[in-house]
Amino acid sequence: MQKLRSVIASLGLTALVLLNVTGTAHAEPVLPADSPAASAAAAPDGYFYAWGHINRGGFMCHWSGDDPDWSTCDSVNLRNDASSLENRGWPGPYEDVFLYWDDADDAGGWDHTRACLPNGLYLNNLTGIYYPWDGRQGQGETLNDNISAHRWGSGC
Repeated sequence: MQKLRSVIASLGLTALVLLNVTGTAHAEPVLPADSPAASAAAAPDGYFYAWGHINRGGFMCHWSGDDPDWSTCDSVNLRNDASSLENRGWPGPYEDVFLYWDDADDAGGWDHTRACLPNGLYLNNLTGIYYPWDGRQGQGETLNDNISAHRWGSGC
């Protein structure tokens, strides 16, 4: 009888783990709105902002569209060099910003792991915030000084 209980308990635990893994694998990786680094963004102005230092410090870039290579923002190179972010996009379709990891060996783009910054969210310090474990290159890496591209979208 005890052996049967152990087998049933093991099967139940296995099913629970498999359900959790399946649910997580299909969820969109959203940056933590409940993080101590997160707060409400300033009033919407249609732009996504990135700064080179925490608390909106250092060089700043802002975009109203997609950018596959952050080394080309005005005269500033923020590729793999941003430490705070703010999404002041307009609410509605394409209100969220997908942030992409990329190694320094190519010209950037949207081909590796990504995280999603919801509309209206400001992250003052990316230290301790990580890309999801999604099987793509860059998974589990920190976002701090490790974003090379972004794309506007929906679905955080």
